[in-house]
Amino acid sequence: MILSGILTFSSVFFIVFEGVTSLRDVKLLVEPSIVIKGGTAALICSRDMQGAPLYSVKWYRGNHEFFRYTPMEHPDTMVFGLPGIYVDMNRSNGTQVMLRHLELGLSGNFSCEVTADSPSFATQITTKYIDVIALPTTLPVLVTDKDRYQPGATLRANCTSPPARPAANLTVFINEEPIRASETSLQPFENGLLTAKVNVEVKVTPELFPGGRLRVACYATVFDVYNQSAKLDFLTPETDPRPERITLGGGTSKCVLNWFLLLLLIFLPMMVMGDDYGLLSDDFLDIPFTYYDEESEQKAIISLVGG
Repeated sequence: MILSGILTFSSVFFIVFEGVTSLRDVKLLVEPSIVIKGGTAALICSRDMQGAPLYSVKWYRGNHEFFRYTPMEHPDTMVFGLPGIYVDMNRSNGTQVMLRHLELGLSGNFSCEVTADSPSFATQITTKYIDVIALPTTLPVLVTDKDRYQPGATLRANCTSPPARPAANLTVFINEEPIRASETSLQPFENGLLTAKVNVEVKVTPELFPGGRLRVACYATVFDVYNQSAKLDFLTPETDPRPERITLGGGTSKCVLNWFLLLLLIFLPMMVMGDDYGLLSDDFLDIPFTYYDEESEQKAIISLVGG
């Protein structure tokens, strides 16, 4: 009787122990790890059955089952309608579920429940939070309060990232060195998106112009799937283009002299030939008359003016 009791206890212990250890290490993996709005994701359910047959695998969003795999039944897969969840049946089975057209509203807990077949019907469930994100659709916008800066001035810059979820992380750099923000803010946008803004203020010194250039850059990142930037360059006053200076030097003196000679050329014939000036004499009248060439005068004028 004692031996019979020992055998019965051993049988029960073996059944219970076998039931507990026939299933272990149930894990849920999401590929890709960052789920982007409108994209596709595979929910992979791995487990160690320890040689036990599989009874079923169930997938849940929250407390609602949306896909089931039961190899002993026909058909072996079943979809339960859940708003916003689109299962790709051609790529879903007892190991994974492929979801398409993921939207922001699907963010939450997803679970995988594995059950071994009789006699133990051991069950394990694992849960993973999946966050569906929305990336900025355009580049960040970087603006400054001035177009150029002199040493001693204060440079004020603002960087704004387009709406996203989560909000983009903004960092402003000057010459590849990060600058601590003087002000940061998040502004709500539609559909739960957020716009990020950051302001910085920096005292401008000559050392900020290595090689004659100061560069301001703003980097916007969202996890490791989005990294965009905007950049502005400023030159030192010494290297900025300057208008040509106008000086009063030899050029001006030469111009005045040319105009004086031009006036002399115009009025000299009148002074020589005019009767009212009393400049003519008998000796002067004996001077042979020189032919006056109008074309030559025009050439002389052009030459004197500088044309």
